[in-house]
Amino acid sequence: MKRDPRRALVLTYSQTGQTQLYGRLIAAVLKNDGIKAVAADVRDFDMAALPSFDLVMVGVPVFYWDVPGNVIDALNSAPRLGGVPVASFVTYGGHGGNQHNTARRLLMLLWRRGGLPVGMETFGAMSTFAPTWSMGNEGRILSFRHRPDEETYDRARRYAAAVLDRARRSAAVSYRKEFFPADLIRGGPSIALNKIITGRHTIDASACTGCGVCQKKCPVGAIDLDTFSVDTKRCISCLGCINNCPANAIDMTYMGKKVYGFAEFKKRHAISVSLPKELKRKS
Repeated sequence: MKRDPRRALVLTYSQTGQTQLYGRLIAAVLKNDGIKAVAADVRDFDMAALPSFDLVMVGVPVFYWDVPGNVIDALNSAPRLGGVPVASFVTYGGHGGNQHNTARRLLMLLWRRGGLPVGMETFGAMSTFAPTWSMGNEGRILSFRHRPDEETYDRARRYAAAVLDRARRSAAVSYRKEFFPADLIRGGPSIALNKIITGRHTIDASACTGCGVCQKKCPVGAIDLDTFSVDTKRCISCLGCINNCPANAIDMTYMGKKVYGFAEFKKRHAISVSLPKELKRKS
């Protein structure tokens, strides 16, 4: 059965903007093909509207070798899709780890809601795991400072075109799970271990500007700016608060060492992310 997709949703969960950037590019590619494409953040999107689209694509970063828990919860609560073509994509830092299985799991979540699987892909980026550079391993991150770049952007363009083609033809795809040892401890167990290693995690009131970015980025509502505190029991160690704070006011230690965020890391190393040509015209 042939379809004629007219409205597409590119839904992303992004903590440092890299996954969102790929999502915006994918939406721009679809628009250039005559599709009315919407790029949205899963935290702000009304999931009840999901079935109103002719094509649904969801992108997330690999989160402790898994799909982020808040995205799993959001998709599990979504209404049935009734055969709407669906596709997934994930971003990963550096050499990555379990990105294939994470993209596959994300696609299966959409399939279980009644979607027709038409594609999945993985895209490289810089790692944004703040303890890595905070503990003196900047080189592991800086060797990938060029990502995302034109090569990975072109991969995203080809992915978007392939997904649209399969959606039009109702050509379903399937993917085999790959063997990856850490897949056995993905998600919850890895988060729990990371929280054991994390020491102090609060907010420096003297440095905080009250901008609210940390609250907006926190997917579980663990930030309280009135008391300058973090609910560490609720926290899922996503590092969104420390990575996005413009004042470096999140006070965290990891294995006894002070942690600083991605915004500060980029500033110290004069890192700027180049935009794809499709978004330069709109920026």
